[in-house]
Amino acid sequence: MSLDIKCLTPQEEERFLDLLKNRKDAERAYMLYHLMLITGLRLSEALSLNVEHASRAKVELKVKGWTKNKPQGCGLVSDNQNHRPKDRGLASDRPQGHGLTSCGQSHSQSQVEKKDRFKTVYFPKTLQGHLKEYLKVKAKRGESLLPEAPLFVSRNGARISPRQVQRDFKKWVKEAGIESDLSPHALRHTVGTRLLKVFKNPKLVQRYLGHSDVATTLRYYVDIFPEDLEEAAESLAER
Repeated sequence: MSLDIKCLTPQEEERFLDLLKNRKDAERAYMLYHLMLITGLRLSEALSLNVEHASRAKVELKVKGWTKNKPQGCGLVSDNQNHRPKDRGLASDRPQGHGLTSCGQSHSQSQVEKKDRFKTVYFPKTLQGHLKEYLKVKAKRGESLLPEAPLFVSRNGARISPRQVQRDFKKWVKEAGIESDLSPHALRHTVGTRLLKVFKNPKLVQRYLGHSDVATTLRYYVDIFPEDLEEAAESLAER
């Protein structure tokens, strides 16, 4: 697990969910955070869910992904720049294969375009059962159960905002006796860390979390667990 990310330990996760499960004033919080701890959804993705999604085994969610357009007119360019320069000279007039090019005095930045992507999110049967019960809670509160109605709403019936959830999350974390300074995104990191530890497959984690590239997954979860090093040494000793 990377030292740059924060997540719940298994003991903290259990304590956190147990607190919410037994509180009448935490029914929405329990459903939301429990869902995030199973699906690994970003907070914005979880809050985009509607009532119609609660009865499905899987849903297709739109996520934003950054796609860098390839610069035009250059040969090889330096990899250590966030925005790679474009040579406005004639690339065909220069010899090929001589390493990094110099783009001279005239530069322009490559275009970075944000494109929509979709990912499949699976709701296991246990989660489907919890969502079904949560719809009953919504009905008792008089909240709309129309298919296009938001699944998670604030007191005024509108879709709850990420800022409201962030305040709510910090309150429950503190009440659960968890001293770390965590945000709701820590739940997503908890899922990624747990999946990598169990399956040891970065590509699976990438697809589960909806990362656009496995390099993103490795950047967050590349560190080796200490117990894995011990297990590796033991396996080599047995040869």
